[in-house]
Amino acid sequence: PLSPDPYVVAKAIAAKDGHVVQVTPARAANLLGLTTQVPAKTVYLTDGPSRTKYLGAMTLRMKKAAPKNLVGTGKRAGLVFQALRYVGKDGVDDLVVNRLARGLTPSDVRDLVKDSPQAPGWMRPVAQQIAQAA
Repeated sequence: PLSPDPYVVAKAIAAKDGHVVQVTPARAANLLGLTTQVPAKTVYLTDGPSRTKYLGAMTLRMKKAAPKNLVGTGKRAGLVFQALRYVGKDGVDDLVVNRLARGLTPSDVRDLVKDSPQAPGWMRPVAQQIAQAA
């Protein structure tokens, strides 16, 4: 039997209590093709309490995070902001901008621009560059 998708399980657990979940920066960078490294532990950020759930052989950690770390939760824009956290302010270059812009729909671009004021200051101009590149 296959294990359930950990993200779906984390979303269900959080939704039951009225909370949200977001992938970690390292996982977002992997999902968006910025790195081939896959995080060894299944960790999600949440606005709810930190907790650990055991699903058979899988361990799912949900870690309480500040609202600034949950910008764009549940949207592709949220993945972009998390991936930017992974590369950091000094790691952003044209390759990163183009890779993050690839695959963004017009709706994703609108979300990115709309959510960018809530992101850290250094991410705002980068979000604009990504929106223009898309």
